Amino acid sequence: MCGIVGHLNLDGSDLTSDKSFLSRMCQSIHHRGPDESGQIVVGPAALGMTRLSIIDLNSGQQPIPNEDRSIWIVFNGEIYNHQALRKTVLEKGHKLSTSTDTEIIVHLYEEYGVDCLHFLEGMFAFAIWDTKKERLFIARDRFGEKPLHYGVFSNQLIFGSELKGILSHPDSKSDLNIEALQQYLSLEYVPAPNTIFSGIKKLMPACFMLVREGQINIQKYWSPKPAEVPDNEQEMADRLIELLKESVRLRLLADVPVGVFLSGGIDSSGIAALATEVSEGTVNTFSIGFSDSAFDESVHAETMAKVLGTNHQSGIFTADQAADTLEELWQFIDEPIADAAILPTYFLSKMTKKSVKVALAGEGGDELFGGYPTYFAHKLADIWTSIPDALRTKILEPAIRSMPVSMDYLSLDYKAKRFIESANLTPVNRHMRWMGSIPIQQQQELLKKEFVLKTNETDLLPAIVSSSGVQQERDVVFQAMQLDMLTYLPDGLLVKADRSSMAASLELRLPFLAYPLAEFALGLPTNLKVRGTTTKYLLKKALCGRLPQNILKRAKKGFGVPVSKWMRKEFKPMIDEVFCDSFLKKQGIFNAEVIRTLVEEHQSQKFDRRKQLWTLFMFQRWWQKFGR
Repeated sequence: MCGIVGHLNLDGSDLTSDKSFLSRMCQSIHHRGPDESGQIVVGPAALGMTRLSIIDLNSGQQPIPNEDRSIWIVFNGEIYNHQALRKTVLEKGHKLSTSTDTEIIVHLYEEYGVDCLHFLEGMFAFAIWDTKKERLFIARDRFGEKPLHYGVFSNQLIFGSELKGILSHPDSKSDLNIEALQQYLSLEYVPAPNTIFSGIKKLMPACFMLVREGQINIQKYWSPKPAEVPDNEQEMADRLIELLKESVRLRLLADVPVGVFLSGGIDSSGIAALATEVSEGTVNTFSIGFSDSAFDESVHAETMAKVLGTNHQSGIFTADQAADTLEELWQFIDEPIADAAILPTYFLSKMTKKSVKVALAGEGGDELFGGYPTYFAHKLADIWTSIPDALRTKILEPAIRSMPVSMDYLSLDYKAKRFIESANLTPVNRHMRWMGSIPIQQQQELLKKEFVLKTNETDLLPAIVSSSGVQQERDVVFQAMQLDMLTYLPDGLLVKADRSSMAASLELRLPFLAYPLAEFALGLPTNLKVRGTTTKYLLKKALCGRLPQNILKRAKKGFGVPVSKWMRKEFKPMIDEVFCDSFLKKQGIFNAEVIRTLVEEHQSQKFDRRKQLWTLFMFQRWWQKFGR
């Protein structure tokens, strides 16, 4: 696991031997690979990396060349099937000087060119400079577990694992991307290919870039295709376990200690259970809880740890620790993200790193197997909109809006009010609104006129939504799951997972995102994912006998964070600082009166404005560090 940076003169002219800019770029992402760094300048190309050594600790230094040193690679990630691929390249006559997965990619590229990507099972972002063909080859893994950003400045392509790597190059620029700002306010994250900076893009998941003779060509190399699944339900459950167990086994392979994040939910508990089956020694598990019982899941994690016999460590995440964590995090995250779970995930990562260097986690299970309550809510929406207008709009909706405000996690009033706000929209817009924060109509009041670029909510949807045909999918629940897999998963959850874990120099591996397992999941009928009021129906059936019934039957909680309460108490000084009139006037982006109203409504508990305020708060903290 590493971080990579680099740049290329698009006119083909040689770079000077001065590496100071490359050193600065590497230093900016030192946290991603604190063990060592490496860099090389070859003709017009410069490649740099920082390494978190996981495999072949003593001889895996990058950049790594092929035998005649005509091809060089810098690589971030893990190739889980590298041992099998090692046999492939040896049979082709290649000589290996290391035991790393990185070197395998170089030789696969020699044999198969860009088609080498089809051999790789793993998470990755890499850059290869081919001196003979004089071309740069950059690629990103299928689901986007590992990040890759790029921009063209002063006729140079500059790229890096994180935005700060690019911004450390003296020719880069950091102008605010207004469209990305609106997308962030709406979705709580900036969807690819946009970034918060107008001159920098994200390489989309499952895509590669070829740069030759000054021309940049981006292509997609993989789209998930539903696999054939057995007809029998039990056979489907057995196949699911078979695929998931193999994924867990591969992700436990390392030359350093490995652990498992254990929340006590279905996904993490299933991974921990299978890890105990395939591991020779005792599995290390880690969890944190909250002092607020409405948000605390630690008792379930401890129950699972006792059942499985793991070596379990846990901690409690307090509001004071959250404030300190937030201060630390802004050294590492360089784009606003409103998923408050990034705070406890970073805290958990730091705690875990004290014992192990790699951890497995459960991201992807909800999107692939139907875990979010929102999926069931889409079924309710059809029933809700069939109620006669007079009864719905004059009696039921006013009654729901008048429910007392609770600041507890996913309280009934919060869910009911969120539901009726968007139940009558199209499935795609409804889902994005439920999952998001500030609708376009509210943005037109919130933002100064010069920062309102888009006025139609559909225009803020990630480009991949319109190009993927998701709106024509077979049923509304499947549509919602596809949306999450294409947008929320790569641009929200995986960004949170990568930045928070790598900030702690911890490698996070995600067994549910093995692509054979994902394609199997896509082949399943929707009613084997969400059946009636039961979410993750088949996954629960598959894990029955491995997990206790109280774990299988408990309602999904997720990594909820008490930000609604914190913003009224412990975080109030920070809220007042970034939302005061003088700060907002100097910044010149938001209408102070609108924000003042949101703050007052939340503080008085007249309305629960947690979504809007936290989204705005995280942007303001980002602005304090990066704003101009």
